[in-house]
Formats: sequence, structure tokens, C-alpha cells
Amino acid sequence: MFNVNHYNFSLPWFMYDISNTQLITSQTVPGDMTDNKQIILTEVPIPGLNYSPVQSSGNGNRKISFTLPLLKRNNTIGNSLLLQQFHALRNQATGLGNIFTEQFKPNPKVLYYWGTGSVPQVYFVSKCNFTNKRMWTNQLGMPQYSEVSIELILDELDPIYKAEELFRTISIFYQQAVPAFEFMGEGRQF
Repeated sequence: MFNVNHYNFSLPWFMYDISNTQLITSQTVPGDMTDNKQIILTEVPIPGLNYSPVQSSGNGNRKISFTLPLLKRNNTIGNSLLLQQFHALRNQATGLGNIFTEQFKPNPKVLYYWGTGSVPQVYFVSKCNFTNKRMWTNQLGMPQYSEVSIELILDELDPIYKAEELFRTISIFYQQAVPAFEFMGEGRQF
């Protein structure tokens, strides 16, 4: 139905830290992506009934998680500058102008898309852990190879998410309607 061209390029991996106004990218791309959304069901016991009817009580938040390898063989600072960008995701959002003035600010939000099958979406950063590999430390003690484990929670109140939901609804209708019209166009009947 859709003709997908073979592209001679690929979009680079990136994550935009909205709160600190910084673009985070690297030459390496994330490993396997885990995409979870909990479906919450509740069993309701009724006295005298031989089973407990199941009722839907909502859904959880969409969470994506991945591990990003950061490799920078450098004799002086290693991959420290790359890690500093991720350190900003582990602290309250400050931005360059507010570094000494604001105290009670939330943790940063990021714009992320790579490997999710969605348009770029706004996510809360819920986990950002580092593993610095022991055998990849230079003589000054700086890490040269680290793995950053990230978990992001989708902000489903953001207007970008609402727009994608509308697109998803229209595309589901389109997927169902077009084959039916093509089928009828060949002179066949249901």
C-alpha cells in the first residue's frame, strides 16, 4: 500500500533536553529498546460466585528504556564531556541563566524519537544511570567507555502526543477503509 523508498541516509540518534536547552547526541546509537505500557486489570471478588470478574481499571504510563554505549578514547578527559550532558538529566533543571537563582524546579523533560516508531515526543526522565567500564579507564582515571541506562516516561498531556493520537486514529480508519474500497473496485461484492 505504501511505497517505502530505500534511503541513502539515516537520521542521527539524538535527544533534546528541553529544560536545559541542550542537544545530546553521540556516534553510537542505543541498544535494544524496551517499550512498556501497563494494562491494569482488577479481579473483583463477589461473595458466593465461583470466580472473580475482571474489570479494567485503566492503563499505566508508556515507558521506554534503553542503554547507550558511550565510547571516547581520549588520553586526557575520555568521555567525560559526553557524561556531563547526561549528568544534567539527573538533576533539577537549571538552564544557563538560572544556575544560581532557582531552587525548586522539576527534573528535565526531553524530546526523544529514535527507535520508538513515534514522532518525536516529550518524556520525563525517570532513570539515568552510568556504568563506567573498569578496563576502559585512562591513566588519569577518566572513563573512556561508559554505558548510560535511561528510562523515559511519556508525557501524555503534551500537545504533540495528542496530535499523534489523532493521527493514529485516522490511520487506523484509513488502513481499514482503503482495502475495502479496493476490494469493491474490482467488481466483487461482500
